[in-house]
Amino acid sequence: MDKSYSGDIIISHDVYGKEHIVQKDKIDISNHFYGIAIKDDKILVSPQFDGFDFPGGTAEKGETHIQTLVREFKEETGLKIEPVKILTMYTSFFHHIKRNKDYQSYMVYYLVKVIDGDLSDAGFDEDEKEYAQKAKWVDIDYLKTTRQSCSLDIKDELIEIIINEMENMESGIWDGSLFQKR
Repeated sequence: MDKSYSGDIIISHDVYGKEHIVQKDKIDISNHFYGIAIKDDKILVSPQFDGFDFPGGTAEKGETHIQTLVREFKEETGLKIEPVKILTMYTSFFHHIKRNKDYQSYMVYYLVKVIDGDLSDAGFDEDEKEYAQKAKWVDIDYLKTTRQSCSLDIKDELIEIIINEMENMESGIWDGSLFQKR
């Protein structure tokens, strides 16, 4: 059994990995959608807290998962994207430090294609202005040596997925029109 759950008790984690014990009936459900964009052997990240995360965020009531992905990616990066495919998904028991609230979060990671725009932080909400910086393109070594600001320890698995996608791009498995190559 997952150590995050035992009867009526949930162990959630904040972005720094600290454990928080909470009653199961006190958590809310949230859905998060993230985009992984690859261009010229670089990966787009959103510098956050003392590390990075991938651009994306929480679904709002009435939104589809694709609408959420496109909106959140644009807000956090200034870039317009199209989803290519789902790469992976996780369940996280997440403690939001500022709100002192716990969530059972479903996190879905997409490979995305950048179709327009310039990098910008103009779409940050008030919370994001406190902990996030403008998105930037980084190499795979940056991902390997920088902490992912995430409630789950999934960085190594995501890096493996990204490397596989980069190899697929290089070998021509993907149609070049799906990716922005300059």
